[in-house]
Amino acid sequence: MRLEWLLEHHKTESGYWWFKNKRRIVRHCLQRHAPEKGTLLEIGCGGGYFSAQLQSLGWKVIASDLHPEGARFAVEQGAAHGLPFNADHGWPLKDSSIDAFVMLDVLEHLDLHVGVLEEARRVLKPGGIGVIAVPAYQWLFSAWDEYNQHYRRYNRALLAGTAQFAGLDVLDLNYWNAISMPPAIVLRLRDRFRKVQLDGVEYPPVPDFVNNTLTCYGRWEAAWIDKGLPVPFGLSVFAVVRKPE
Repeated sequence: MRLEWLLEHHKTESGYWWFKNKRRIVRHCLQRHAPEKGTLLEIGCGGGYFSAQLQSLGWKVIASDLHPEGARFAVEQGAAHGLPFNADHGWPLKDSSIDAFVMLDVLEHLDLHVGVLEEARRVLKPGGIGVIAVPAYQWLFSAWDEYNQHYRRYNRALLAGTAQFAGLDVLDLNYWNAISMPPAIVLRLRDRFRKVQLDGVEYPPVPDFVNNTLTCYGRWEAAWIDKGLPVPFGLSVFAVVRKPE
């Protein structure tokens, strides 16, 4: 992730609907699959808000990011530890040393995505779990992805296959953020047709009532997912994975 994008996260992530809805789904996944809280590693902690929130919920959080600023932001907000490192080049953690990891919109930035998840398996304790979220559908790859230095976008099969090839079991797999698909299709395909090149991006500002409405939609979608029901499409895909016992 570019540093300027990380700083945008830091300004935006506490109240913006997209971040709030994603955090809600991840919290539900952790509650369902890892009810006993231990040491949790967030890879790519961005602006640090979610690492601090997970710490307040009882996890002992190690907040990591490629940029030291991200780890610092997380510790300043309450995370137990900050550990900046490049997840594409080996993780400075001992074997079987963490109970869970969270990797949200990170894997698409990493060249060796199977090797990255092999490192995740290495540092997880047997039976430990991870929650991964990534952008969906390679056919939506556009100037947005190029600016954000993405290698790829995913579908359910690619994300599950990558995790399984790395030796992780897949416990849950679903799309989310279905409401963003129609405008995303229009905007991303328009950019591709026009061969747009971006020199900066930001999350589209929305009025408070729109932000609140989309946040309410996120509650409904999270409840749907929490019941084990499939979301047939969405702008993102997530998986819950586990290291075999």
